[in-house]
Amino acid sequence: MKASTILLASFAIVAICSSTKAQAEGLIAGAGKVEITPPARALSAGDRIVDRLYARAVVISDHGRCAVIVGVDQGGLRDALVKPATERASKIAKCPAENFVISATHTHSGSTGGLGGAGEPTAKTIENAIVTAVESAKAAMRPARIGYATADVHLNVNRDYFVDGRWLQGPNVDGKSDKTLAVVDLLDARGNPIAVYMNYAMHPVNFYHSGVISGDFAGAASRYVEQHYGPRTVAIFAQGASGDQNPRLQRPERQLISVRTHSPAAKDQAITAPPPWQRNLNERNPVARDDAQMAIPIAPAEQVAYDAAIENTVQLVEAMGTIIGESAIQAMIDQRALADTAEIRGAQRAFQCPGRDRLDRDNAVREGVLPPYADGAPVNLKVGMLRIGDIYIATVNGEVYSDIAARLKREAPVRKLMMTTLANGAANSGYIYSNEASPRLTFQVISSRLKPGCAEDGIVNASLGLIGELSR
Repeated sequence: MKASTILLASFAIVAICSSTKAQAEGLIAGAGKVEITPPARALSAGDRIVDRLYARAVVISDHGRCAVIVGVDQGGLRDALVKPATERASKIAKCPAENFVISATHTHSGSTGGLGGAGEPTAKTIENAIVTAVESAKAAMRPARIGYATADVHLNVNRDYFVDGRWLQGPNVDGKSDKTLAVVDLLDARGNPIAVYMNYAMHPVNFYHSGVISGDFAGAASRYVEQHYGPRTVAIFAQGASGDQNPRLQRPERQLISVRTHSPAAKDQAITAPPPWQRNLNERNPVARDDAQMAIPIAPAEQVAYDAAIENTVQLVEAMGTIIGESAIQAMIDQRALADTAEIRGAQRAFQCPGRDRLDRDNAVREGVLPPYADGAPVNLKVGMLRIGDIYIATVNGEVYSDIAARLKREAPVRKLMMTTLANGAANSGYIYSNEASPRLTFQVISSRLKPGCAEDGIVNASLGLIGELSR
């Protein structure tokens, strides 16, 4: 594992801490990042690493209080990893755990074990990287100013799609989709970024079911900003409310999956061919088939086609990262105000919703039908709020539908507000769908352990309560 004192960028932690006398005179910030790319020996034969993975962190302090934000190039971060990482980093930063924001970018290609599977990097590797990144960030703190800006980025699309009398996962161009890229920047005395925090709602799925290790467009966006400003800048990508948001452009990804898993859905690349999601309509669970194929290494005779499909997907991923990164830079250039002081406060609140368990797991249908359920254990949800001056970062420990974040923004009494998801652990929920989406028979809704009617109201009300508490 390689540590570097460059600045944090892909797994998000935020905390409030005591500062030294020198730190108490105004806003200061530092950032760092640590590599967590698995070794090549851990990959299956023929699989590839196309870019490096990192844990990135930022520490911010002002007048005796501090915040720490960490982002990690991973699909998710379980409680068993986040808890010890927070405890250790808290001692280093002298910040209470309730003021930490730790989030995953949700890349679907961040582990040799696949999304959510056991593999490398291990939980201990990631935990150590978070702690080291926070330590590096704290050591690099210097005077800073903070700003906030937004830009519209038209890369995402709603993926709850009703077609031919059935709900499925496909690009719903008429569905609700928040195009907002929210940016928090911390600038040094010369006006160059110490750290950049980019929040956007879109699933990093471009290398899913491909055997590739990559930070996807989230990592590409971070690299773009970091390469532009140099080794002292760290850029963190934070996942917004993307439970129902996918990239609009997915043809290269589908082709790559087809080569790697022999899925028939994308074999026909003709312009007039039926889209993959329609070709899958008659399959009970095409993703389960692809999962099984991933256990079989790529055959030597398929390597050329596989490499070509990877290269095509890399081109699209880099383009997405470039657009997000450059949009963030332009938003910073266009911002109208910077502050050299900011009140920093944080709080968290936990609550439960009724749970359910599917009874058809051995022969589960992926989507389009209502499965049988039994009452299950309660779902444990955790909401947080970090305030840095007039900027508010709401956090939720799961994959939240865009409707929920949109409602919070409408009802909140503050303007500079974003929602970072997959933060501070992982709920035992699966997807956190909205009230409006509860009748939809998409994979996201029917696979969720949440019963309808609790999560959206709980998240919005808890978040509004925390804003009120931190605003007093």
